[in-house]
Amino acid sequence: MQGRKVLMADPQDDSEHGSRTQTRRRGADLERAIFEAVIEQLGTVGYARLSMEGVAAAANTGKAALYRRWDNRDALVRDALGNLLPQPPDLPEHTPLRDGLLTLLRYFDSALFGSKGAAFQAVAAESGSDVTLLRELFQTRVTDPCQDRILTLLHRHTPAAPDKERDTTFAMAGPAMLMYNCISGQPRSTDQQIESIVDNLLLPLARTQLTRPGWPGKTAGR
Repeated sequence: MQGRKVLMADPQDDSEHGSRTQTRRRGADLERAIFEAVIEQLGTVGYARLSMEGVAAAANTGKAALYRRWDNRDALVRDALGNLLPQPPDLPEHTPLRDGLLTLLRYFDSALFGSKGAAFQAVAAESGSDVTLLRELFQTRVTDPCQDRILTLLHRHTPAAPDKERDTTFAMAGPAMLMYNCISGQPRSTDQQIESIVDNLLLPLARTQLTRPGWPGKTAGR
């Protein structure tokens, strides 16, 4: 699939709509406006009806400025969401299990709902192959790194050799519950609900299904 084009700043970037723009935007300023317009359009018309023309109008620029940078709508939306989605936090080495799980699940929930996340919720709730690349983007940018950090956190608190199948189940459980809430149209999880996932699902799972010789027992992560 063709994607983003390598392009130097164009002095005519905003020339098509120059009469409506007090200051002609170029480079990073114009790109930021385009990305914001993409997120706005995802939230108002949805991915299926999003068009290069609509994004250009929302960004108050000409569609030629978009096609000079991106070959098609998919490449544009992928870059816009990639720019928006945050990277998961790195946890200090001695972070308690419970504290680390709370931090990572709060991050995951924020990626789904916070900072214009309602637009991504609208995308994720749509069905069909058109949104496959967007779900793959979220998987590679947010879900996979978050689960990797959960695994790293778990292994820091587990002196025995890792069990890949069980550890993977543990790492997937919390993000899966939050993702389900998003794609089923539920409101953003409260901090109390996230704490409940950790205290009533993940920590008991760690103490039972993932119990191995040397596991620190009921005090783990507290």
